[in-house]
Amino acid sequence: MNWLQEDAAAKWRAEGQRYVNDINYYVHKGLTEGWDKAGDEPAGDSRSALAAKVYKMIRGANEQGKIAELREQLPAATWPLERQFQKEMRAIRGIHFISNDDVVFSTGSPWENNAVVTVHNEAFSVFSGYSLVGASPGNQLHALAGKQGITIMQSMDSTLQGEVVAELSWRELNGKIQSLDPDFPVLNIDSLDQELPLEEVIPFNEGHALLLVTSQGIFLVEQSQEKSWSVKLLHPDLEEYKEDEMEHIEIDMAHGAVSPDGRWIALGSQGSDHLLYDITTGQVHSFNPESSYPHYTIFTKDQRSVWYNACHFYNGATLAVSLEQVEAGEFPAEQDYPVVNEEARVYAAAALEDGVVIGDAYGYLRLINAEGQELWRYYAGSTISGLAVNPDETLLAVGTYGGMLHFLDLHATERSGYEITTGSVREVKRIIAWKNQNSPLWW
Repeated sequence: MNWLQEDAAAKWRAEGQRYVNDINYYVHKGLTEGWDKAGDEPAGDSRSALAAKVYKMIRGANEQGKIAELREQLPAATWPLERQFQKEMRAIRGIHFISNDDVVFSTGSPWENNAVVTVHNEAFSVFSGYSLVGASPGNQLHALAGKQGITIMQSMDSTLQGEVVAELSWRELNGKIQSLDPDFPVLNIDSLDQELPLEEVIPFNEGHALLLVTSQGIFLVEQSQEKSWSVKLLHPDLEEYKEDEMEHIEIDMAHGAVSPDGRWIALGSQGSDHLLYDITTGQVHSFNPESSYPHYTIFTKDQRSVWYNACHFYNGATLAVSLEQVEAGEFPAEQDYPVVNEEARVYAAAALEDGVVIGDAYGYLRLINAEGQELWRYYAGSTISGLAVNPDETLLAVGTYGGMLHFLDLHATERSGYEITTGSVREVKRIIAWKNQNSPLWW
């Protein structure tokens, strides 16, 4: 049975090309001549009426192994499917390249029933026993969080096998967190064996340290030479919660990052300043956000600066803090740090040689260099939930809250006629990893 409905596919292509051409022209004019001269925004994309037929064709093409033909006949796009399939969509996060081509990622938000998925030679492996995967700066180490606890390993492959460096059970970890103060239960848990809903898990220091980012606190977990674990609460201030007679810690928009050399931890939450913790001295530096609420942070690849984003509704601003200035104690005047972007509420980012790719709430990606110049922007179609670049920086993996993982060719020289972008970056393949699927689908 042929999977392709030719009439519907032809309508999908024609309307997709019309809409993308109109939007690209509108954006180009707005960026070059000013938005006041760009005119009215183009008419909306009408392809949502085809959503059910398109998804049926996607499934059929996967069943028959016709992926190349599928991409040719039905150029991928998220936004026309959102109205019909919103309840099936979920975040794709914790994305990491195992090699230049193989990738591992996590499905779902911290409070959902999640899994870890690997992709090797176009084949999927789904591991329901794990909920989140994290990686060290440089991807030398990976950390797998699952029902039993956290396993740190190096040389991990697509079967989630590798050299185990350390293991930490939830009972041991939760017990040490709860014992930080005998009079205040930091965590809101029913049992010490309960899995924590992690936003991020970042292994470093050769696998003997972890940064845990959760809505119940941001923790530095370290292993001694005697193989015992210690826990330090980096944020928030426990005394403030005790003084306010709170029952346990609860923070919003918790985020954190570890510098490539393992010396610095950048962190924060909605109610904090931008914070920078020096592991060597224990000193905490604080920087005022340019927008309302701290939301995301990343270190540049050359480790010369750390970028902090703060948001206000769906917009935001990102500033760059020089680590050399921090180390030397040379701080600019208050609110005088270089601002590298004044538009985006950043949900994810990836550090490249040429700059940093930031992904925002509206579904846009932007490559911004150290001087704050935007080199290109690209519309992925849904709020960005995760980003990763492969070792040779040819491929960018983009996870979205639309339940899709896009693979973008960073070295492409020709723009696609079906993608919204100011550059030549183009998508080469895509994974749909929605709820209630036995296995993800290619598109």
